[in-house]
Amino acid sequence: MQKFNLGVIGSGPAGLAAAFEAQKLGQKVVIIEKYQWGGTCPNYGCDPKKILLSAVEGLERQKALKGRGLEGDLKINWPELMAFKQTYVDAVKPRKIKGLDAAGITHLAGTAHFIDGQTVQVGDETLTADYWIIATGQRPKMATFPGAELTIDSEAFLNLKTMPQDITFIGAGYIGVEFANISRMAGSHVHVVARHKQILKDFDPVLTTALKEQMVHDGIELTSEVEVASIQNVGQQYQVTLTNGQQWLTDQVVLTIGRQGNTDQLDAVTGQIELHQSHVVVNQYLQTTNPHVYAIGDVADNAVPKLVPVGNFEGRYVARHLFGTESGPINYQTLPEVVFGSPRIAQTGMKMADAQAKGLTVHEFKWDKVITFYRYQDHPIIRVALDQNGVIRGASVYAKEAEELINYFVTAINEERTLSETQANLYAYPSLGSEFAGFYE
Repeated sequence: MQKFNLGVIGSGPAGLAAAFEAQKLGQKVVIIEKYQWGGTCPNYGCDPKKILLSAVEGLERQKALKGRGLEGDLKINWPELMAFKQTYVDAVKPRKIKGLDAAGITHLAGTAHFIDGQTVQVGDETLTADYWIIATGQRPKMATFPGAELTIDSEAFLNLKTMPQDITFIGAGYIGVEFANISRMAGSHVHVVARHKQILKDFDPVLTTALKEQMVHDGIELTSEVEVASIQNVGQQYQVTLTNGQQWLTDQVVLTIGRQGNTDQLDAVTGQIELHQSHVVVNQYLQTTNPHVYAIGDVADNAVPKLVPVGNFEGRYVARHLFGTESGPINYQTLPEVVFGSPRIAQTGMKMADAQAKGLTVHEFKWDKVITFYRYQDHPIIRVALDQNGVIRGASVYAKEAEELINYFVTAINEERTLSETQANLYAYPSLGSEFAGFYE
């Protein structure tokens, strides 16, 4: 039996952050991975998605400048784009293993399951540790309607060899909206089925309404407040039937109804670990019901957004809590969230609806005439929540570069700046920074 100070189950961003932080603190660490080293994000999540979006961004800028000094027509070559994406993905595992070896962190491939409160079995290996961290992440949820087995999930979409002429996405959350827009720009006719009236239901409805209208304007067929009744094979296609009776034929159906925690193979009961549905119950220290086991990242049952920066933060926190100087409960600063649609939507801090309910003032700004946005014919909407002292408490952004602009608000909120204090820094002009510093003038 091998003995460690810390064992980490899962090699995504959260697990790796914990392992490397504990190793820096002088601990003997083992990390276990049953599927893809590096986890979801670099293999079949945000990183490869961003590579596909790089081509979309090029087409969007070409479209904005057509007739304004730019001639010619570009189009996405899907097989070439996917091959480019794969060069990045193929390098992930060797890079992660090399980093672990250089740090002296033991790594094992296989499925880990608890055989008691501090001991884990991986194949023929039995490992014990003073503490364990569960960082097993999430996987796509499956549906139960007739024909659900005919669908593919987000991982399969990111490995499509060709883009179907007609494609259907079931679900209008992050993944459904992002992949729908990528598919549209790649030349596919796109359908989106949304269970609720509002797409992206956790985001500012003013901005999601604007995005929904833009998606429909761009030719996406978006059906709201309805569910799928069944999917059937019809020749080489699939017939989608909705609960309202609507039907159509499509070449591919992608299920994007959310994600569930990877906990079913842990033997959590044996490890004295309580689960809530498919996620691990944790306290304010990210400790489970077993005092020797913690859970971080997407698999933890807490209310924070399931994002890479959150997982990184939690991983480092737990390592320092166990072996360093972090004695208090975890304290999250404001967390930015981004949907990479066309345009993007980003938000951080207090949500606009919550701010208004608590009596804060919400200001709305439209910057389409300032040079940073005018040059690409962007029509941004920025909404900012201010408390009674004028301090920025929340922001939501609708823009082609929302993921960059929201970061300025993160700093302003964390530093509790007022409107006038946001203009204290001198940024390069013209840039997003210079517009942020001066947009209240």
